Amino acid sequence: MKQKIVLVLFAIFTAINVSNAQENFKPEWESLKKHKPSPEWFADAKLGVYFHWGVYNVPANGNEWYGRFMYDKDRRKSWGKDIYDYHTKTYGRDKQYHDFIPEWKGEKFSAKAWVDMFEHLGAKFIGTIAEHHDGFSLWESKVNEWNSKNMGPKIDVVKEMALEVKKRDLKFMTTFHHGFHMMFFPKSENSGLRPLSEHNAVYKNNEVPSDPKYRKLYGTMTYQEECDIWLGKLDEVINDYCPDYIWMDFAQGYINEKYRKQFLANYFNKAAELNKEVVVNTKGDFFPTDLAIVNLERATMEDIMPDVWVTDFQIGSSWGYNKDKRSAINPQKAIRILAEVVSKNGVMILAAAPMAEGIIPEEQVAAMNGIGNWLGAYGEAIYKTRPFVEFGQGPTKLVKNPNDDWNAYGAIKAGLQDLNDQDVRYTKNGNTVYAIQLGWPGAKQEITLETFAGKAKDLKIKSIKVLGSKERIKWNKTAKGLTVTSPKKMPEFGEAAIVYKITLK
Repeated sequence: MKQKIVLVLFAIFTAINVSNAQENFKPEWESLKKHKPSPEWFADAKLGVYFHWGVYNVPANGNEWYGRFMYDKDRRKSWGKDIYDYHTKTYGRDKQYHDFIPEWKGEKFSAKAWVDMFEHLGAKFIGTIAEHHDGFSLWESKVNEWNSKNMGPKIDVVKEMALEVKKRDLKFMTTFHHGFHMMFFPKSENSGLRPLSEHNAVYKNNEVPSDPKYRKLYGTMTYQEECDIWLGKLDEVINDYCPDYIWMDFAQGYINEKYRKQFLANYFNKAAELNKEVVVNTKGDFFPTDLAIVNLERATMEDIMPDVWVTDFQIGSSWGYNKDKRSAINPQKAIRILAEVVSKNGVMILAAAPMAEGIIPEEQVAAMNGIGNWLGAYGEAIYKTRPFVEFGQGPTKLVKNPNDDWNAYGAIKAGLQDLNDQDVRYTKNGNTVYAIQLGWPGAKQEITLETFAGKAKDLKIKSIKVLGSKERIKWNKTAKGLTVTSPKKMPEFGEAAIVYKITLK
């Protein structure tokens, strides 16, 4: 009898699984919204990294928009306005963007070396740019002959990175910026019936090559063709690699809605076939937040968000390597910003900027090592945590800049670089609360954690210690909050932040 019951239960279980497997996502919002935006692995990860590497690394001047600005003679905004003149003086007007492709050799590229570096940084998901706005793909594409396997470095970058990342206990991501491709290079006219936009650069005497053999690279195609190739490129990467996270840059909203829905259906169905939980983000409103996480650029939120969100920061001076501006993110400030982001239910992505030959500049390596050293020692306060009852406290004001182009997305940038030892951010994991003081306050300095007189006043405390310190910590709970005292000796890497580990009863 027991054996029959077991067999019946097994049959029911199998039938349910088969039914679920056959319940495919359809390219309709109602169906697609059944996808969970943020799986637990993503909420646990907290930090990821990828890189901008492409044809634009050959001139390595200004930024990764070189291909547009070298033809944009009337650009008025300060960002990139000098590139047209730089290109004219350095290369002459006969040098075209496609002429840089053979000069991109990538001879020192090593996926293993890069993933080793990114893993030490503390990234739990690692990836590569798949295609920037310039129409040049970084995988062996049948849809687009303008790709890094077919020409340039002759490397399938996406494949090499995917293979190396998947050897480890890490998740793989690819970033797609190609929704803007149809508007990236200046046009003679809007003959392709592209959506009207402030981003269109239309010139009567346009200098972009018009030979039909370059049409896929320079985007001199009809709107229909642009949408077709947009989806075709995504489908190739999904079918060959099915990344755990497909990151989407702005401007995907220019793509026809039916193509956007088809991409999501293809991605979610392939992931279901492989039993993977995948992530996609929206930078604006081109995907509903019911199925995609919100992405901000170099910014934070005002308060703890009910849903997981993500933000991106440059490791170098710009997203793409700039030989004339060799600098890197301050690792101490990066740690403080990471704590700020995580305290509000966010995830941070860092973007490296390698040189054309495949070397990551030493100043970026040093910054990544600094971040990785701190996370190696105190990562328990970041990874697998969730927000506390409040995100934190402190005098540093994080406010919106009314002149910031990204205000529409709720971004806050002002003040992020000013976080200091008087600011505290909280995270929580089970019965443990982490109070992250964003800098070393000095020996035996008191700070009162005010939330323990407010939203956390009823919580009972069992013990408190400072991570990385063997000293006993003085603490006292009063009507004003929980007062803690810093140790006499600064914990290792404590210049960036120190962590009070508060164990609750």
